[in-house]
Amino acid sequence: MMKKILCKSVLFLALSASLLSGGFTSCSDDEPYLLKKEDIQVVQPEGGLTAQVDRPFTVEVKTVSDEGLAFEWILDGESISTSKKLEYTFKLVGEYELMLRVKQNELSYEYTFTVKVDFYKEVIEPNPAGATAYITKVLDFMPAVGQFTNSLPVYKEGDTQETMNAKVLDAIGNNKKNMISLGGFGGYVVVGFDHTIANREGLRDFRVLGNAFYANANPDPNAPEGGSCEPGVIMVAYDVNKNGKPDEDEWYEIAGSAHEDPTKELWYDKAVAAENDVNIYRDYTITYYRPEKEPTTTEEKEKYIRWEDNKGNSGYKVKNGFHNQPYFPQWFSGDKLTLKGTCLPQNGVDESGQGGYYVLYKFRYGYADNETNTKDESAIDIDWAVNSKGQKVHLPGVDFVKIYTGVNQENGWLGECSTEITGIEDLHVLGVEIETRK
Repeated sequence: MMKKILCKSVLFLALSASLLSGGFTSCSDDEPYLLKKEDIQVVQPEGGLTAQVDRPFTVEVKTVSDEGLAFEWILDGESISTSKKLEYTFKLVGEYELMLRVKQNELSYEYTFTVKVDFYKEVIEPNPAGATAYITKVLDFMPAVGQFTNSLPVYKEGDTQETMNAKVLDAIGNNKKNMISLGGFGGYVVVGFDHTIANREGLRDFRVLGNAFYANANPDPNAPEGGSCEPGVIMVAYDVNKNGKPDEDEWYEIAGSAHEDPTKELWYDKAVAAENDVNIYRDYTITYYRPEKEPTTTEEKEKYIRWEDNKGNSGYKVKNGFHNQPYFPQWFSGDKLTLKGTCLPQNGVDESGQGGYYVLYKFRYGYADNETNTKDESAIDIDWAVNSKGQKVHLPGVDFVKIYTGVNQENGWLGECSTEITGIEDLHVLGVEIETRK
């Protein structure tokens, strides 16, 4: 006997009002139920579906009938639920495409929505009582291969990761302003503070201190600013769950000028003429292989440490005559070190044409060790942060900062491009106001 289908009044999403489409079809006591697209309706509030990071997000669906229906929720192309009622928790800020697919035998209908995910609107005090403006903790430090690795700071036999972290804190923490080197591409340091650095609207929020400086005798008198600018990519994390550590899903990248458009860099044409790689790679991976022994001959030094990347490139890191310590981080136990991140365009140009005068040109803004410490462009606005899709996000503040060397390039006798760091300053605690870029 055929079931009777009862018509029921329609209720939708616990979110509030305004129907996306027209009313339900009428029911018949005499005919079998066949799914029609208008039988599944979703209501969303004015402005669309919204959610908050780490807070439950629920979508309820009411139908004329559930007989023979199969439900599937798809988020950015990935199936996340087969329940009629969606319950989900977002971990990252951004805009997401949410699709509900409903099937009945051969019938299938899809309903697509945009979900805007943001942080809970917490207000961060810009100058909390007792806060220091400087780094107070070092959570991790792993330089890549480089001529200053194992010397800034100095590695001694028996040192562990914890020992090296402590040496980094002693060098750049608490306004010491000594120097550490991150080595070649991907080498990084992760630091924290005794408070949350507030994100103040219209202002830059913190300054990364490095050792960038300008060339004194560039053979090209009309060249843009540059000299020793070794840009590090900056990542920031807001401790959403208040567990005192930066979780993997809490990191966002500061999008500097090359993220926006590398062709706008004032030295771009110079780099093209020098046959530099001027692309930006947001999915770059490089692997350095531990050498079997330290080199003694010229030939061994030229093929010191082999590397490969995920773009089909490979080569060797050269050991120069100025720095004789091992260039591979000695406290790291593996035979190969793999590092990932955004690789910036190569900014080093041999202006002499004979290998004698290399100039590493300044990016316009947004990176560490890219501008002299007294200038505004060494300061960072937290609102430059983007998620993994490149979408801008608004963080209430940041609790942790990660910096890694952003360029993979050898510059003749100068050696590898390596980001150096001497500290970080919370501009709000210091009472320094620098307007953000328009």
